[in-house]
Amino acid sequence: MVAARFVASLLVSVLAGWVWLRFGRGEWLKIPTRSHVARTSRWAGFAEALRHDLMHTGGLLVAGAAIAATLSVLVPPTYTATVAGIPWLSVIVLAALAVVMSICSEADAFVATSLTQFSSTAKLAFLVIGPMVDLKLIALQAGTFGVRFAIRFTPLTFALGVGVSAFVGWVLL
Repeated sequence: MVAARFVASLLVSVLAGWVWLRFGRGEWLKIPTRSHVARTSRWAGFAEALRHDLMHTGGLLVAGAAIAATLSVLVPPTYTATVAGIPWLSVIVLAALAVVMSICSEADAFVATSLTQFSSTAKLAFLVIGPMVDLKLIALQAGTFGVRFAIRFTPLTFALGVGVSAFVGWVLL
């Protein structure tokens, strides 16, 4: 599963970049400006980054575990079995779930592991799409690069992510 996730993520990134370079337009992209950042010592900056990352990642792990537990309790098994029984639908549903849940890659393994009725290919789509397309990334891209960029790049990345995950999953898994 790890190798399949790596291959699928790499292919989606390369293909999305290639499509954007080939068909994208400069006027769709708003170039961000950098604000002035206060200078601190290297050790103070390191300690602050370490503290921030530890608190951020720890919270995401707890959130992922909570989401996985909530899904397993609230969603009736018959609904899950029905969706999981249709291979192409299960891939799309888990990809869409990854976008809506907007959890980071530190926590998505908890949720993917709890989705035992779904195929490895559908879980792969969940794991690949989650870090590439989610609500907070869409907002970040729109705010940083402009709305015109986000409304073109988001569906492109989602479609490539679903397609590549399905292909890699059905070939390698």
